[in-house]
Amino acid sequence: MIGEEIEVLYEVDSTNEFLKRNYKSFHDGAIVVAIKQTAGKGRMGRTWYSPEGGLWYSVLFKPKVHISLHVYTKVFSVAIVEVLKKLKVKAYIKWPNDIYYNGKKLAGILSEAVSVNDRVVAIIVGIGINVNNDIPDDLKDIAISLKDILKKKVKITYILDAINKHAWNLLITYRNETENITKLWKKYLVPREGDKIKVNVDEQIVEGTVLKITEDTLYVDVGGKVIGVQSIHQVVE
Repeated sequence: MIGEEIEVLYEVDSTNEFLKRNYKSFHDGAIVVAIKQTAGKGRMGRTWYSPEGGLWYSVLFKPKVHISLHVYTKVFSVAIVEVLKKLKVKAYIKWPNDIYYNGKKLAGILSEAVSVNDRVVAIIVGIGINVNNDIPDDLKDIAISLKDILKKKVKITYILDAINKHAWNLLITYRNETENITKLWKKYLVPREGDKIKVNVDEQIVEGTVLKITEDTLYVDVGGKVIGVQSIHQVVE
């Protein structure tokens, strides 16, 4: 189960980094929640603004059999979107691991592995969700909170519990069926295969069609030439 063991910290650099340092002290399925983070992390080392009022936490897994990091990311992405759906919030997954609403970032996921002597001993899934925190003026064009969407505060413990329960059920169901969790992930994904998108290639904006989507690459047909896009920041809104 997820969340039978919970550690709540008032302030920490990053819940992912905390668990990397202390994973030996926690059981499989433990979660660490921070009231605020001073150095929240996003994909590719980017910082994540995470003040008081948001939901910032990490889940620790100590798998006995190998499960790809991508499976954990997909499971939690789908869990978040489907929990938000119950709140009448129509969010979507922006490839590969962010949760968006109406063109603005609402949440993000960062899955990391801890290895010892080339053996994975722990998987850490970090989740950051703008719940009741105020979005600074300089970020309001690109980020949004649940409080802003629903025009009221949301109980953070409800969101935490609902996501963890749903993620656990998805993980149990799909851990040996990676193709099926990928199909579910793609159901909520933007862009989708077949979509026309604009991408930045060598400082030039070009238009193409998404041919195939994997966890780390968008394959885009640009005038008959297939280009591999490996960062969402290459995709022009």
